[in-house]
Amino acid sequence: MHPGCQSVLQHRVLPGDTIGSNEHVRYSISFRKHKDVSPVAPVSDERNGSTPSDLPSCSIPASLLVGDSFLARLDAARLGKSRKKVVNIAKGGSKIDDVLRAIKDFKSSGDNVKYLIDQVFVCVGTNDIRFCRNGVSHLKGQLFGLVRNIKQLFPYAKVFLQSLLPLPITNMNRNQVVRNVIDFNRLIYHVCSHERAYMINVFGSFLSYGHRNPRLFPHSSHDIHPNSRGTGVLATFYINRIHERQFDPFSPN
Repeated sequence: MHPGCQSVLQHRVLPGDTIGSNEHVRYSISFRKHKDVSPVAPVSDERNGSTPSDLPSCSIPASLLVGDSFLARLDAARLGKSRKKVVNIAKGGSKIDDVLRAIKDFKSSGDNVKYLIDQVFVCVGTNDIRFCRNGVSHLKGQLFGLVRNIKQLFPYAKVFLQSLLPLPITNMNRNQVVRNVIDFNRLIYHVCSHERAYMINVFGSFLSYGHRNPRLFPHSSHDIHPNSRGTGVLATFYINRIHERQFDPFSPN
């Protein structure tokens, strides 16, 4: 018997105890579990010092949507389906800095007291990359900062970042737009992997043979938004995540 294990045995064999070689002895050993009687401190979040018990009991669990016009077009009531409160503060034309400002304004408003935000959905980047001529690497720090601020403001919420949709291209900006969209989606995945966030990868669902699916976008080559059918496809992604019906195998978590 290893000496270290005797501290957890109910019947210990004392050093020096021996028995005769002619005697038949049967040992019965029982284990006991040590219980820590010291008080356990409540789990707190180091970022704001709050605990789950500090949250108002009357708060309504809600999902928060923030971002650009792709999210602003979605109907919050339909996404919630009368089973989950959805708050949509997305605004067309928003960039990363605008989204961060909108989240901070919401956090300091009275609406924040009414709801317990347990999910934050972010759609951003299209307005940041459309006119980038030297790549999107300069947006890395802003995107990291956005996710970290969201996690600090809403420490008990899951954070979701939507990938960019395929953008319309012309002969003048074809290579630039395609490269920026692909690189920014890779950047989103990189940020989600490091910050333990979830990525909603919708890019492939809006492609057809390597191009924008004509059934999901208007005929105009200048309109970046999906048509009514495409909006329905996008809404389905959010409905599945809001109601947690679908597991995303591509999520970094």
